[in-house]
Amino acid sequence: MKKSISLLIGGVQGEGIISTGINLMKALSSLGYYTYGGRSFSSRIKGGNTSITVHIGIECKMWINDEVDIIFAFDNDTIYKYAHLIHKNGLIFYDSILTPELHRNDKDNIKFVPLPISEMAKNNGVEIIKNTCAMGFLGYLLGITRETLHEVTIKRFKQKGLEIIKNNINVLKDVYQYSEKNLKAYNTFTLTPTSIVKRPLMTGNDAISLGALMAGCRFIASYPITPASEIMENLGKLLPKYGGTMIQVEDEIAAVNMIIGGSYGGVRSMTATSGPGISLMMEGIGLAGMTETPIVIINSQRVGPSTGLPTKHEQSDLFTLYFGGHGEYPSIILTPSTVEECFNATIRGFNLAETYQCPVIILSDLALSLTPQTIEALDFSKVEINRGKIYTPTESDEYKRYQLTNDYISYRALPGTRGGIHHTTGLEHNEMGLPTDDPLNRKKMMNKRFKKIEPLQLGEEIIIHKNNSHVLVLSFGSTYGVIKGAMKSIKTPVDFGFIQMIKPLPIKQLQGIIESYKHIIIVENNYCKQFATILKSELGNHDKIHSLIKYDGTPFTLKEIITEIGGWVN
Repeated sequence: MKKSISLLIGGVQGEGIISTGINLMKALSSLGYYTYGGRSFSSRIKGGNTSITVHIGIECKMWINDEVDIIFAFDNDTIYKYAHLIHKNGLIFYDSILTPELHRNDKDNIKFVPLPISEMAKNNGVEIIKNTCAMGFLGYLLGITRETLHEVTIKRFKQKGLEIIKNNINVLKDVYQYSEKNLKAYNTFTLTPTSIVKRPLMTGNDAISLGALMAGCRFIASYPITPASEIMENLGKLLPKYGGTMIQVEDEIAAVNMIIGGSYGGVRSMTATSGPGISLMMEGIGLAGMTETPIVIINSQRVGPSTGLPTKHEQSDLFTLYFGGHGEYPSIILTPSTVEECFNATIRGFNLAETYQCPVIILSDLALSLTPQTIEALDFSKVEINRGKIYTPTESDEYKRYQLTNDYISYRALPGTRGGIHHTTGLEHNEMGLPTDDPLNRKKMMNKRFKKIEPLQLGEEIIIHKNNSHVLVLSFGSTYGVIKGAMKSIKTPVDFGFIQMIKPLPIKQLQGIIESYKHIIIVENNYCKQFATILKSELGNHDKIHSLIKYDGTPFTLKEIITEIGGWVN
């Protein structure tokens, strides 16, 4: 029996390859195992090769191993592309209609095992049922009972009708009968039993969607774009049940302007997009900054510029969001690094947007957004909502929307509030909201907008795991998971951590960190060393801040992190 296993499932995109892996992960999560699945897919709806690599174990991991124990191939391309990843003594299972002999590699002891996947599928209805067939074979090899897969199958197809459920249940029966006769020799991959604690399987996009709902968001306007589309789709199903609305708009310009209007009207509003959409939204984000209208924008980064590689991973939008837009205005950038943090950061983002009355960006990336993984149950009891300073009319005062206050934050008046103003523009304005080009007023309003977020610079936004090292490895986004895994394999102890808010930078905490370490290595997926460059521009210390970058469209691997970081500490 094994404490952990890695497997890769691959085939033709559009034929349910990813859902096969995800449904297997759901079954394993319900049995108490932890899973983590890395996806690779082409920039098309159907066709080309797609795969999902799944780590399964009794301990939580947020990375994919450099090698896999099992490859499950629905097509020859999967064997050709990924056979080099197979671990010594690993197994390659393949549909018996394929010809894998063409792609054998030179590794020793790798067994090629044919399985009658397409044949069994055709015997039980239609060929597409081969995904359930494959899940059955994998379930048998891993020691999952047929009854457990029955439950997953019924949940998956409950909207499809009894006939489809029956066909899928029948093919599982045939698979387990075949396996008992022919696959007992391969039971070496059975997982070590664990306590049955049912845990949810979620992606970062799922957690962001749920976080938005729990935060009180009731309006999202978005245009579909990989890898953020699932947020719009999820909330399109959820919001109507709670009095909310999702609108799929004609473009990202419409999306940002609609959520500005929604927020100005008193409804917590958001949009979700990726790099090309952010470019189109820049003028609207500036409008929210000038009018001090709270909005939340999810940016799930992918490879650019232009269309780039829309289904590949990168973290290259940071410069755009940190410095972007014409003119100057305050904004907040939160950078979750785990699925759980996606949930918490989204709730926090809505609170910060309304507290400081400015745009908040939740900066995700493709790997974090789309990677399914087993997580601990989210704690809804800790959800708090802070709507900031809301104007309540009195008999004695005159309402000033942009009043200069001690904390530089003025009161918002929701529509319908007696005495409140309900009209504003993107022009510079005085305390009453009336346009003016007076130089003294301009200076006061600029100071007001920027000074209101200065308290955030005093926060503790960097979480560090201390191992008594003179070297700190610092990251943002999904890179944290693989760094955490790599640090367990480096012989010399290394401190590592991640930052939860990049704008405004937690200056006070960073100054203390720079003084405490000899070297700070910034790990990020972009060419221009964007996070490291921002740190150097804000804090100096060029001799201490170093970069480890990757920009080929794929996340860092364990081996890459171990090799590069090991050179700094050995």
